[in-house]
This record gives sequence, structure tokens and C-alpha cells, in this order.
Amino acid sequence: MNLKTLENLWTAFVEGERDFTGINLAGADLNHWSLARVDFWGADFSGANLTQANFRRANLKQTQFSNAKLVGADLRWADLREAVLTGADLDNARLEGALYNAQTQFPEGFNPGQARMWSLAPGAALATKDLRERDLGGTDLTAADLSGALLVNSQLFGAVLRRSNLLSALIGDSDLRYADLRQATLMLADLRGSDLRHSDLGQANLIGANLRGCQLAHANLDGALYSDSTQFPRGFQVPETLHYLAPGASLWGADLSGARLTGVDLSRADLSGANLMHADLWGACLADADLSGANLLGANLLGTDLTGANLNQTNLMQAIIDTPGDLVGKITFDGQSA
Repeated sequence: MNLKTLENLWTAFVEGERDFTGINLAGADLNHWSLARVDFWGADFSGANLTQANFRRANLKQTQFSNAKLVGADLRWADLREAVLTGADLDNARLEGALYNAQTQFPEGFNPGQARMWSLAPGAALATKDLRERDLGGTDLTAADLSGALLVNSQLFGAVLRRSNLLSALIGDSDLRYADLRQATLMLADLRGSDLRHSDLGQANLIGANLRGCQLAHANLDGALYSDSTQFPRGFQVPETLHYLAPGASLWGADLSGARLTGVDLSRADLSGANLMHADLWGACLADADLSGANLLGANLLGTDLTGANLNQTNLMQAIIDTPGDLVGKITFDGQSA
């Protein structure tokens, strides 16, 4: 470690510099240094003494920490994706909320789950997590649970959020350009002021979502679901390719496969020939709805009100139903009560 490099680092840091990407600090003595929110992407700390150093919310992506001493270090909410920590001493280090992925290399026997770190991967469990102001651009979070997550002012450019659950998530003022949000659940999500240009929202659930102030130029909204509770930007003309969900709505032949429609009121709706395969209709109201010829393969119908629904030639194979006997006298086949 060049002492001049360390002196220059300290001088620049005191003067307000926070970008130290790629810096070589191998073997440096940074005992008790406070380096919160600093960008050390690709830096080399191998063999360094980082005892009780403060790296809170620091960008440590692709950083080298092999054989570093991180005893008592504060790494809470730091980004450690693709970081190398092999041989590092993490005794009493604080890692709650630190981000990692499949490429992060840990010391032998280390368990990131026990350290309460957060995995960024397809299917990740990130409900209610604080991910505000994070750079998640290009991250694959397919089918991740981000319900109630805090993503305000986040960088999500090109992120893959297909089939992800963003129910009630706070995503305002975020960069979602070119993001893949196909079939994502954005029910009650707050996206105010976000940039969604060129994003793909095909078949996304926008019921109750707040999109005021969003930029939607060139966004794909084909098959997206909305209702009277959806708040679009001022002057936005809703394309006919979206599906309006309401009592009595015309949804014949609509592709609603895999849609999360919990508690939705579709009484008297025309869903004839609709594809509801694996849809979540828990607690939904389908009273007097026309479901003739619809595909409900594997759909969740627990607590669903099907009173008077027409299920003539409806595919109910593998559908989850409270008690099949409860449907007797409530549904119709070819106009005849079951």
C-alpha cells in the first residue's frame, strides 16, 4: 500500500470526494475509518485492516476483500454484489441489509442469511425492505416478492421485474426505463414521478396504482389491468389494449393468466373464453359472471364468490376451491343450476 495513496484518499474524502472506484488500498490500515456512502466499485482492500470501519450504504460491488480484517466493521446496507470476501475476518461485523448475489464470494462456512443480508436474485424475498436510492439497474428480480418495499429514487434501468410482486411498494421518482415489468403486480403501488419510458408493462396489474407524473412514452401497456382506482398521468389517454376491471366489465377472451386478482369485484363481468390459468382470485367476486369456456386451470378460487356464475365448459382442473360441494346451487351450466 502506497502511503501517498492513503494520504490522497483522506484529503479527497475530506474535500467531499466520494468516487473512489478501482482504487488500490491493498494492505492499508483503515482502522475505524468512516467511509459511509462512498463508491468503491472494483476497489482492492485485500489484506487491509478495516477493523470497525464504517462502510454503511457504500458501493462495494466487485470489491476485493480477500484476507481483509473486517472485525466489527459496519457494512449495513452496503452493496456487496460480486465482492470477494474469501479469507476475510468478519467477526462481529454488521451486515444487516447488505446486498449480495450468486457471484459474491464469502469466507468458508459463512451464512449470509444468518447475517440478515439480502439476496438479489430471481424469486428473492424482499417484502418491506428498504431499497431506496439503490442502483439496481439490470438486476434480475423475476418473480421476486417486493410487496411493501421502499424503492423511492432507485435506479432500475433495464431491471427484470417480470411477475414480481410489488403490491403497495413505494417506487416514486425512480428510473424504470426499459424495465421488464410484464405480469408484475403493481396493485396500490406508488410510482409517482417515475420514468417508465420504453418499459414493458404488458399484462401488469395496475389496479389502484398511482402513476401521476410518470413518463410513459413508448411504454408497452398491452393487456395491463386497471380500474377506476388507477391514477394515470394528467392527460394520459388509456389505450384500448388495456383491460378495465370492474363489475360488468367486458373481458371476453382476455389473457389474465397468472394475474393477482385478490379481492377484485368482477361480478356480472363477461369472462367467456378468458385465460385465467393460475390466476389468484382469492376473495374475488365473480357472482353472475360469465365464465363459459374460460380456462381456470390451477386458479386460486379460495373464498371466491361464484354465486350465479356460468361455468359451462369452464376448465377447472387443478383449481383450488374451498369445498366443491359449496358450489351446488350457486353456479350454472348451460343455464341449469348445478
